[in-house]
Amino acid sequence: AAAAGFAFGRKRYALSRTDPPSSRIRSSPTTTNAGENAAAASVVVNERADEVFGPVLRPSSPSDRTAFDVGCVAHPVVLPPSATGTDDKWQMYYYGNPGCWANETRCFLPTGYVGLAESTDGVHWEKVVGNEEGGSILSPTGRTDDFDGLHLGVGDVVRIGENELHMYYFGGSFEGVSFGGGMPPSLGLRMRIGKARSIDGGRSWERMGQVLDFEGSEGFFASWPKIIVPDDDEKPWRMLYHAFNGTRWAVFEAKSHDEGDTWTRDGKMALGPGDSDAWDNCGVGTRTVCRNGDRELIMVYEAVGGDMGPFGGKHRFGLARWDEDGGAWVKDTDISGVPGGPILEPGASPLEPWTSLVIGTPHLVSAEDGSKLLYFCSKRDMKMNMSIGLVKSASGDLDPSSWVSVSPDRK
Repeated sequence: AAAAGFAFGRKRYALSRTDPPSSRIRSSPTTTNAGENAAAASVVVNERADEVFGPVLRPSSPSDRTAFDVGCVAHPVVLPPSATGTDDKWQMYYYGNPGCWANETRCFLPTGYVGLAESTDGVHWEKVVGNEEGGSILSPTGRTDDFDGLHLGVGDVVRIGENELHMYYFGGSFEGVSFGGGMPPSLGLRMRIGKARSIDGGRSWERMGQVLDFEGSEGFFASWPKIIVPDDDEKPWRMLYHAFNGTRWAVFEAKSHDEGDTWTRDGKMALGPGDSDAWDNCGVGTRTVCRNGDRELIMVYEAVGGDMGPFGGKHRFGLARWDEDGGAWVKDTDISGVPGGPILEPGASPLEPWTSLVIGTPHLVSAEDGSKLLYFCSKRDMKMNMSIGLVKSASGDLDPSSWVSVSPDRK
């Protein structure tokens, strides 16, 4: 489910730490052997994403001051005005890359650097030029000994008091990890979770260090954290993250009794694959959690299923609900009678044709009027770069018929 991103092929852009933001991108050819080319998706960076109807956020152009994301944008984390502490300012934190990771290292995920965009309506977005590489607001260190040296991505952003934001992010290191079976080690697969803070509205970030390591019994990494801040001060904070063990994607949970300073695993899988013939039989990865009007916790999750396995399977969105009495996440059966759904499928109504290849990294916003906004990443085909889209449910219901595509392109 982290595999909503694909490897890049023909072209990439290298980021410099010394050039000014407006000139940090330069074109450089990819130099790979035939075997590497066969394993990589054939994508031309920034090819015609601007001609596709629908996305609310698209990759930058090489000449833009935010050219760290010319290859892709993904995993939107959206804070409405009530969360940003302003009257009308929406914020979207997201990650992207220019076709490579730190030190021009070949990439296989759309992670890499974190960016920021702002909006007055949640639909029309303007990117903020950050002070780090390529106009990003948080970038990998480039150091081989750091857990976030090679690439990173935003997981969640939480407001602390009136003037401070905490970002939970995941970082990939230069450590080589192999799936076995004679496969060569992959750089960037070993991921861990860290935290950073901002006191200037998300413009700049101070790293606070690693907060959760990977656990081998769960998988090769710990990644894509989402934070549940309780509405009762007596309850712990909760972190949902996912891992991959070579055969399945699964969600796990950790808890904090000191408001996010330290975290402890609870030792069990929070949400995993369905039955062997289920639509989500290869597992569950990225996810978003919010509260309904009755304060019920609901989760929209990205799952992979089908006969092509955890890497080649179809990505769809499902629904789960928190059972307070049972203390467990339960896949919803009310909508379709099938555990989890699915509630949205790539290229199928209400989603637009530009989402035909894959959908991933959902993020739910529950509005004060009861409506819900669902941001996600998607692409039409292997020639389009990953972009960010939006659907809205005016009623707040979650069945497929309740969603309507929203786009800044629609007059």
